[in-house]
Amino acid sequence: MLQGALDTRLSHRLGAIFGLKSGATEQSLARADRQQLGAALLRSLERQPLLAPADIHRVVPRRTWLRRRAEARLARDEFDGLYRLVRTQALAELVFGDTERARAWLHSPKERLGGQAPMACATDTLGFEAVQAWLHEIDQGWLA
Repeated sequence: MLQGALDTRLSHRLGAIFGLKSGATEQSLARADRQQLGAALLRSLERQPLLAPADIHRVVPRRTWLRRRAEARLARDEFDGLYRLVRTQALAELVFGDTERARAWLHSPKERLGGQAPMACATDTLGFEAVQAWLHEIDQGWLA
């Protein structure tokens, strides 16, 4: 599959999560109101199991998460961290073609990541970029 086609599918998947009819391109997300995106992400996480609770709590501690859900808002760093994890999960599902296969891969320690699971690594920017690049490589058939 061409990377452009994968990116288009990812944009449509993220658009559905954030309620953006035209898809969630980097440009549309950059222009969008962060509070509205945060509220949309909270609604999506409540409606469907996009992330395991343990993954959410990697970014937002449990007690804070309960408060954020009640307030229907996320702090900027919380939104950023959860966005990275949701994007990583969505991309892995597209690459592996199956939610369970994607979750298994994302939660298994990898030598390439110093023994960390990809989902644990994706909570910060550098790890996120490494995992995203690796998923694109897998999709292209470069590495498994």
